[in-house]
Amino acid sequence: MKRIYLFKAIALLMLLACALGASAATETFSSGGIYYQLTTYSDGRGVLSVQNNGSFNTYSGVVNIPDTVYYNGNYYPVTSIGYQAFKNCTGLTAVTIPEGVTMLMNESFAGCTALTKITLPSTMYTIYNNAFVGCTNLTSITCLRETAKSFDANNFDQSTYANATLYVPQGSKSSYQSTAAWSQFYNIQEINKFVVDGIYYTITSGTTVSVTYRDTDYCSYDGYVNIPPTVTHNGTTYTVTAIGTSAFRDCVTNWECEIIVPNTVTTVGNYAFYNCHVFYVELGKGVTSIGNYAFQGGTENYMGIIYCRSATPPTITSNTFPEVAYNNVVLWVPRDKIPAYRSATYWSNFREDYRFGACDFVCDNIPYRITAFDEVEVSAYCMAADSSRFYTGPGYELEHVDIPLTVEYEGRRYYVTSIGYAACLQWLMTDVTMEDNIRDIEQYAFYYCRNLTSVKFSNYLNNIGPAAFYGCSGLNELNIPNSVKTIGNRAFYRCDNLMSLTIGNGLEYVGWQAFYSDYDGGLQSVTCNALVPPQGYDWEENVDNMFSTVQYSDATLYVPTSAHEAYQTAMSWRQFGNIETFNSLDDALNVPGGTILFTSEGDYPFVVMAGDGRVYAQSSNQGVHNSESTVSTTVSVSEPSILSFDFKAWGESDMYATNTHYDECVFMVNGTSIFRYGARDNDWETFTYELQPNVTYQLRWFYHKDVSDNGEGDYFALDNIKIAPKSIRGDVDGDGDVAIADVSVLIDYLLSGNASGISLTAADADRDGDVAISDVSVLIDYLLSGTW
Repeated sequence: MKRIYLFKAIALLMLLACALGASAATETFSSGGIYYQLTTYSDGRGVLSVQNNGSFNTYSGVVNIPDTVYYNGNYYPVTSIGYQAFKNCTGLTAVTIPEGVTMLMNESFAGCTALTKITLPSTMYTIYNNAFVGCTNLTSITCLRETAKSFDANNFDQSTYANATLYVPQGSKSSYQSTAAWSQFYNIQEINKFVVDGIYYTITSGTTVSVTYRDTDYCSYDGYVNIPPTVTHNGTTYTVTAIGTSAFRDCVTNWECEIIVPNTVTTVGNYAFYNCHVFYVELGKGVTSIGNYAFQGGTENYMGIIYCRSATPPTITSNTFPEVAYNNVVLWVPRDKIPAYRSATYWSNFREDYRFGACDFVCDNIPYRITAFDEVEVSAYCMAADSSRFYTGPGYELEHVDIPLTVEYEGRRYYVTSIGYAACLQWLMTDVTMEDNIRDIEQYAFYYCRNLTSVKFSNYLNNIGPAAFYGCSGLNELNIPNSVKTIGNRAFYRCDNLMSLTIGNGLEYVGWQAFYSDYDGGLQSVTCNALVPPQGYDWEENVDNMFSTVQYSDATLYVPTSAHEAYQTAMSWRQFGNIETFNSLDDALNVPGGTILFTSEGDYPFVVMAGDGRVYAQSSNQGVHNSESTVSTTVSVSEPSILSFDFKAWGESDMYATNTHYDECVFMVNGTSIFRYGARDNDWETFTYELQPNVTYQLRWFYHKDVSDNGEGDYFALDNIKIAPKSIRGDVDGDGDVAIADVSVLIDYLLSGNASGISLTAADADRDGDVAISDVSVLIDYLLSGTW
């Protein structure tokens, strides 16, 4: 996650570069509703300036400018407010200028008549002409720079100098009173607030401070905020003892915060995290109390984990947390203090299962939690009270992560079946490989693993949970296996460098903003193999955003030919500007309109072919010695049915020996060989196999190649695979059609009892399990109405 830094050194270098006329290139773009100009210098450095979009009155309401912006694969610091950037924005009521901004260009806020107050960061170096001229209602200016820098007097109206109050850091009043332009303010007051390394503090005693908000517009922080135990300012070292009232209130910028609170802090104030986009907060061992509404106001919608390191549960109130948080937020506490939290007032409201979770053991630097007699999940690491925070435990610095099939602990072998909640949160890995026993990847499992570039999923993975790969910006390509049925909300949110996405044929549901990224130059190709468009999150407005507007515009969606029309009308998928088709394996193997899902994997999967007036699938290991090419599916039926398929089997066999095949084209059902052919007449044939109801059938076709070639064949081809009821409802005489003749045959049977030549299954027209006179009535009604 983005970290908060001061950009003083960078900013000064930028000023120097400007002064020296350094070679630079510029381009403009927008992000989060704010327009920027990117200046890139010949040495690769780049900085951003806030701009208007070419016309005035561009902005309104509250505008929170971030300190860095991600663009085209890089993070760039915001160092200036450009020429006339906010000029005549008469609806602009407040603006947050971040630390790192060094200059305000000419007329940057001129004519902003609704602006009543402004806070300038400690990095502010230069204010150019007429920056605030015409801001007629400006009554409060706070400048956090400790040593005043002079500027031209025409930056503010004379009425502003006369009527507004200038607030400056403690001990800085004399500097402002003696510096050009600042000295014209009639009323200059000191405040007991200062900023160090992007964190704002209020002095609470001679040597203690409280973390505070930047100004009363709040929204002071985003990204990663690591609060130090002590901070030095103007030669005095202060101990950080509190998180003040509303300190992180309304921190709802584009980035979700992570807050690390040191052991020196004893109190967390009222509304401290009210209405925040805070995912993770770590409270040090010294915290003794947390105030009213500290985690309410919407914070609970973003909060994923609270790690409270205090050995004694801090005092909280009935409304410190909202009710919904007790079920949705994971609470981590020192492992040996779990019983104390389980019995403490209000802390006991947190869920019992894994919400007080801790790993049970560590194997090869990967932590595990026992979930069943012989099963474990990869787990987040919870440690003793004096250890570092949980996700920097074993595994955090692994470069390559291989999730094994089994692990052993205390003489027992366990199967690894899932990757648990926040298990690998922010690990430094570059790649991860999962064995095929992994069925689930839970919420936040790989949250912000920004170095992660490669993921090999389990071929039997069923579910990818909400925010599982949130912020994994190193991912460039994703291949979701056929086995995955659900992808949760924001599962791959802000994977900004993702260019290519392939989705397997088994996907049924995709959550809200699952692949969302609003950066240009990102996603280019989406291939969805599902014959039925996966369902998306259903807004009341019937609009879903699996992807962003930019992605819908820039990326091409590739879908199976037979499903083209369905995707063109399906919610969310229809938003792609360009939808193209391809002949998928499922298209090639199914009869038209068929929806059987097939899997072909390994080094030699079945491939789509065209010829003989048809599109079909064929083994791909032709001429590869000692190899196998396989395609498979799993099916079940609710009534007696017939599986049928067309095939060509062409390999080598000994024509003079019985059943001697050098190559084998094999069809298997539930592990039993139904046929094995070597050389075969090279024409299409049809094969049928009867399926019984309520049985799960694993169907497998494969071509095994031996060590020699015949020079012209060596393949197994398949087409027109279908499953149809053994009998057609109402087709009593079995001629393939339901007509008046079937009524006559049915009546003859009821009169004579002779079932010769008729299908009793088809004769049971009312599906009550018996053939009777009522079936005659139902059959006649069908012939008259055309519906059953």
